[in-house]
Amino acid sequence: MSFVADIVLPAGPSRTAGARLTAALREAIDSGRLPAGTRLPSTRALAADLGLSRGVVVGAYEQLVAEGRLLARPGSGTVVASVPEPAALPRPAAVPGPLGPAPLRPGVPDLGLFPRAAWRRAYDQAVRTVPDHLLDYGDPCGVADLRRELAAYLGRVRGARVTADQIVVTTGAAQAMTLLATVLSGQGVTRIGLEDPGSRAVGEQFATNGLAVVPVPVDAEGIDVDALARTGVSAVFVTPAHQFPLGMVLSPRRRAALVAWARRTGGLVVEDGVAAAVRVGPGPG
Repeated sequence: MSFVADIVLPAGPSRTAGARLTAALREAIDSGRLPAGTRLPSTRALAADLGLSRGVVVGAYEQLVAEGRLLARPGSGTVVASVPEPAALPRPAAVPGPLGPAPLRPGVPDLGLFPRAAWRRAYDQAVRTVPDHLLDYGDPCGVADLRRELAAYLGRVRGARVTADQIVVTTGAAQAMTLLATVLSGQGVTRIGLEDPGSRAVGEQFATNGLAVVPVPVDAEGIDVDALARTGVSAVFVTPAHQFPLGMVLSPRRRAALVAWARRTGGLVVEDGVAAAVRVGPGPG
């Protein structure tokens, strides 16, 4: 049976082609009709077979990679990921807190799945091969080679026109939000929109650094851009690839509306992305 014959796009006029394709691939993987190791067609080939635009297929693949259902291997294509049975996973002994094991929380993965062995091998290789001069204090924006790789990745995968000089590598989200709030405050920005519900930690970072957080509602399509426009803010923080904490993907219609808002108002769009660091849109002024 051909690959396309295994894909049944669910009906539903209210769902976009991308959402329907993502759901169909997800169901085929979860049901076992596309077993682990199955190599998927190229995005161009599948788009032609299904009569869809290539961008729709690229978006579906990227979403399923983010969910851990697919693996994108440079030079080898995209394959169905192998997910081991939870009972077969060797896990370190749990360390209970004062009230017992820590509860599940949005944004916190199963820490027992951390790839310790692979991480250790990569760390050991880096320590053995790193040039001596890189052990000294370097560029505060990040290692130049890393920023060049990130620029190439963003251009290839995200279609972003960015150079290494426009990338700043931080130690984590907290530092990134602190730097962002400092820059915005220096430009006279006093308020920033944040999805509601959204990340409490991000909101606290902005508030601690002098920005008033303005809640903007979300629905099944993601952030409500009309509601955003009514707030009058000149900057907004969004999680379009996988909304936190609800999990929906920002619809193509809303993405276009958000870009239009930024162009019309000169506003700043801060994206907390799945596969990349924070990416910002046109700045205020």
